[in-house]
Amino acid sequence: MTAKVPGGGRRFGGLRALCFGARLALTGGRDGTIRTALTAVGVGLGVAMLLLAASVPTARHHRDERIHHRIDINLDDRVIKPSADTVLISDIDTVFRGKEIRGRMVQPEGSGAPLPPGVLHYPRPGEMVVSPALRKLLAAPGSELLRERLAHPITGEVGDPGLLGPGEYVFYLGGEHMVDGVAGARRLDHFGKAYPRKPLPPELALLGIAGIVVLLAPVGVFIAAAVRFGGEQRDRRLAALRLVGADRGMTAGIAAGEAVLSTLVGIALGAILFIAGRQFIGLADIQGLSVFTEDLTPEPLLAALTVVAVLALSLVVTRLAMNKVAVEPLGVVRRSGGTTRRLWWRIAMPLLGLVLLRTSVRNASDLHNAGGVALVVAGMLALLVGVTAVLPWAVEHLTGLSGGFGPLSWQLAVRRVQLSGEAATRSVNGIAVAVAGAVALQTLFTGIAQSPPAPPPRMTHVSSAPRTHVGVARLDDGMGEAERYAAVFAATPGVQQAIGFGELSVSTPGDGFPQTVRIADCAQLRLLASLPACSDGDAFLVVPPGTGGADDMTTWKAGTPLRIGAGGPRWTTPRITATAHATSADPQGDFPERMLLTTPRAAGPTAIAHAASTVGLTYTASGEDVQDRIRTAAARLAPSFSVNFPGQPQGDPALDGIKRALLAGVTAVLLLIAASMLLGALEQLRDRTRVLAVLVAFGTRRRTLVGSVLWQTALPLALGLLVAGLVGTTLGRVLLGLVGKRAVYDWSTLLAIGGLGAAAAVVVTLLTLPTLWRSTRPEGLRHE
Repeated sequence: MTAKVPGGGRRFGGLRALCFGARLALTGGRDGTIRTALTAVGVGLGVAMLLLAASVPTARHHRDERIHHRIDINLDDRVIKPSADTVLISDIDTVFRGKEIRGRMVQPEGSGAPLPPGVLHYPRPGEMVVSPALRKLLAAPGSELLRERLAHPITGEVGDPGLLGPGEYVFYLGGEHMVDGVAGARRLDHFGKAYPRKPLPPELALLGIAGIVVLLAPVGVFIAAAVRFGGEQRDRRLAALRLVGADRGMTAGIAAGEAVLSTLVGIALGAILFIAGRQFIGLADIQGLSVFTEDLTPEPLLAALTVVAVLALSLVVTRLAMNKVAVEPLGVVRRSGGTTRRLWWRIAMPLLGLVLLRTSVRNASDLHNAGGVALVVAGMLALLVGVTAVLPWAVEHLTGLSGGFGPLSWQLAVRRVQLSGEAATRSVNGIAVAVAGAVALQTLFTGIAQSPPAPPPRMTHVSSAPRTHVGVARLDDGMGEAERYAAVFAATPGVQQAIGFGELSVSTPGDGFPQTVRIADCAQLRLLASLPACSDGDAFLVVPPGTGGADDMTTWKAGTPLRIGAGGPRWTTPRITATAHATSADPQGDFPERMLLTTPRAAGPTAIAHAASTVGLTYTASGEDVQDRIRTAAARLAPSFSVNFPGQPQGDPALDGIKRALLAGVTAVLLLIAASMLLGALEQLRDRTRVLAVLVAFGTRRRTLVGSVLWQTALPLALGLLVAGLVGTTLGRVLLGLVGKRAVYDWSTLLAIGGLGAAAAVVVTLLTLPTLWRSTRPEGLRHE
């Protein structure tokens, strides 16, 4: 069918309808301009986020290259002889208030020594070069302990090639008198090593897949909602076009033209936002993750797919929206039916997702195949998108049951939700999908990171005392000065006790089981075990309490030849004076095997020279910055002193890296969803300006209208969070089942995620109140 265009007699085809709709989006008056601007801003924010996601492969590739270029370990197992082209290096990493600091002590052995990436020259002994982020941290207020720990003159900065991100803390300290193989020192003739990427374990591969879906699904929901901004006004305008002769196909084409133009403007705006934000990305540090500007370069194929996908999504959403209304010549907008929403197909979508997930992975290798990954992604999307399908049905039925009673503000809110249920749930869909995904991710994190249950603590172990913890400081110097080091640690505020001893590992030649030997004077040994009479020259076999010896694999016998370390000199077991039991004062008293405690004379000079100076610490948790004070005391004694706190949970570096990246993405998505909710709320208020002004003119109190706006947000939001929690926990449980893990729910964190989503919605609603107040003025009664 053809029709006359307003003001012209030419035939009006499909392409002309698209062009006419695009022209209306630009020349439709003030309302049309505002509607186009809102849609473009919404789509632009979503496109900027998608371009950020398209940059992840590039950022990961650059990060991997930097990791490979600065590897400072001899992975070839070859002997490197000292020369003018070698350097000695040792690890002196530290931690300050939860921030990990990468440190290296370096001593070039000649003018041709290779330089670490990002370092222009080696610092002289006692001097250091630091990363820009570490320089700022050292100068920041409250970093006195770190400045005391790294009290070395700064003579330069580490450049970008030597950093994984602009926010990484790195320093190189000039050393002297370093010896290869002593105190962790090793010799290198080059930095960097390229090696093929190993496939991620199934758990981490699944976590990465889930993270990508969880981060991108809310963005798609947000863009779909943004395309619908101003839908009611558009429908009324299309009804006017029907009055002058346009048919249903033409109105659909015109609506598509408006959507395409607004989407194209949004894509351009998104590219501009991405390019502008890219310049400042180096200043951002989200969840400990930072990237350089050049790392954020979208993959060309992914960028093209983003443009095509956003355009296709806008057309599909517009077409589906047109099917839900009947635009008639004599009606502004008449709903195309008053039938109740059907539940069966809304439930079918998440059920289909469950079926796909159950059948997607039959063994761990399926997570590295394209087919298995596609099924997992499809199943997750079906479950998450199912939230947006179930939510309108739940809102409709709840409002149908709760209408007709309650305060006036509640009744106004319920009536508004009944009249425009799509608009009411559209603004909440994004937050519901984001919360469902975050709950699933948290459940997945908790299940993967769960370690096997620890054995029950022994009653005699010192760490069972309330608010008391343990630590171990170690220096592999062969100096035999553990007692002197212990006296320094004992004077540190917050430290209750410090026990110094030398510690080494011995084994029978061949494939013998490693056994532990501790060397100290009688005064220190009495703190480790209940000893009888002790004098220099004695040795004691110590049995840990409560073990029963069932798992003991040690074979202590006087005169037995043993080897120190993996390839050290031989050592003979001394005469054992007596057998004793470990005491609760031993910070490391949880050894499952018997160990040998010896005095210096019984151990001999060979064992003393190869023993690591060790200090066992007990400290109170109530002391402020106790761990940092201990680390500072260790660094002041020797930069190579390592400090560990066995009571602290040790994470998987790969898991921690993925977790930081996903938490940074979730944070960005939540900010995007908050912006989308604000835009949607402002669009709805702008569309209802005349209605609000009429209500106030007839005597409705503004306080009642404010309450109704809050109820309109709270009702769909409460239902959305309930559905999101159910879908999220179910999704997390099913994903853990794919890798054979048991679901363990961290309810406090899950409630916090839901509370964060609710708080974001409430804050956004409160931000719309000034606009609501202006909409109720008498000027809102005017109409053109």
